[in-house]
Amino acid sequence: MSALRKEAIEIYYDQEKYFQEKEYSPKKRIKKKKKNNYFIESFKNTAMIGITFLLGIIIVYNYAVITDKQMELNNLNMEIANLNDEIDRYNIALESIKNTNSIEEMAKTYLGMNYPTRKQTVFLDFTYSPEITEDESSIVAKDENILIGLIDKVVSFIR
Repeated sequence: MSALRKEAIEIYYDQEKYFQEKEYSPKKRIKKKKKNNYFIESFKNTAMIGITFLLGIIIVYNYAVITDKQMELNNLNMEIANLNDEIDRYNIALESIKNTNSIEEMAKTYLGMNYPTRKQTVFLDFTYSPEITEDESSIVAKDENILIGLIDKVVSFIR
């Protein structure tokens, strides 16, 4: 028996036949394709998961950018509203300052100004008379205005 076994072993372990049968057998080819398909399928699945993860991160980042821009826009709108309110306040203050009654009151109280009296009014005659020169008339008018101005200031301080 042992002799028969040796021959059987020798027949099956003949190198050329053994490797030729192993290399070109249809069963081995199918197994190799299955291994390649398994590797390709696992790589595809991993790539799909990675791409999905990256797309998710990109979408979240874009939403963050949109939210940031929207917050900036809201801040700018609030600043515009505040500036419009400030402009309205300045316009109201300007209208109260432009009021002639308030100007008159401020001139009387703070500056001591009053309406001119009859003495402060100077009437000019534009008729031509060769006897009086312009220099003489202006000197007389200036002297009268200075005295009347001093009297009016004293009177305004008393009031």
